[in-house]
Amino acid sequence: ALPTGKVYQLWAIDDRPVSAGVFGIDAGQKGRMLIKSLPEFSRMKKFAVTVEPDGGRPQPTGAIYLVGQT
Repeated sequence: ALPTGKVYQLWAIDDRPVSAGVFGIDAGQKGRMLIKSLPEFSRMKKFAVTVEPDGGRPQPTGAIYLVGQT
């Protein structure tokens, strides 16, 4: 479980990370997030998840927990 005041934040990465939004997980340990629009999505090479303060941040400040590549 996340500490109080923290959220997961998804980052799309080309040359630099761009926030794709914030999310939490439910009691079943599942997280879901709908991304309606992400500029230049086709250029993104990697995706990462960090733990950030509520509301997220413009750039990652927390440790990276997941990284995926396209």
